[in-house]
Amino acid sequence: MKKYEKYLLGIFGSCGVLAVSFFLYSWIELEKGLGELDDVTMVVPFWAIFLSLFGVAAVLVSWRLRKRAEAGEKPISKLYKCSFLLSFLPFVLLLIYSFYGMTDGFTFMYSTTYGGEAFYEYLVWYGVIIFGALIPVFPAMIFWQILYIVKRIQYRKKG
Repeated sequence: MKKYEKYLLGIFGSCGVLAVSFFLYSWIELEKGLGELDDVTMVVPFWAIFLSLFGVAAVLVSWRLRKRAEAGEKPISKLYKCSFLLSFLPFVLLLIYSFYGMTDGFTFMYSTTYGGEAFYEYLVWYGVIIFGALIPVFPAMIFWQILYIVKRIQYRKKG
């Protein structure tokens, strides 16, 4: 592992530990529940945790691919290809669920919508708000897809 990668791992790791400790302190000592994430002092550490995880993942994946290339193996293995293809699964499932919601309808509070508007509301509520902001599944998948494509192009130019 190169020196700058160790520094990056230290920076991302320490930011993640600080964010988790602040988040837990606020949750336990200040008795702020997970429902109070609208406060800026709670949202910033929450996202800092995920950004530090993305940074650590990027450094470790880059290191692993370079290590495989230096050993004479293909840097992109079948496992990486499989994980890249599986990273599209949440998007496909959201689209299927949204299409199903077109006929079933989308109910929010006291109103129910059908058709294209229901499809749009399923996409926005489940895709953007829940799996994009509250539980960052889609940002993690997009991050992995971009990282895979960049590294694949990078190693294809070398070889």
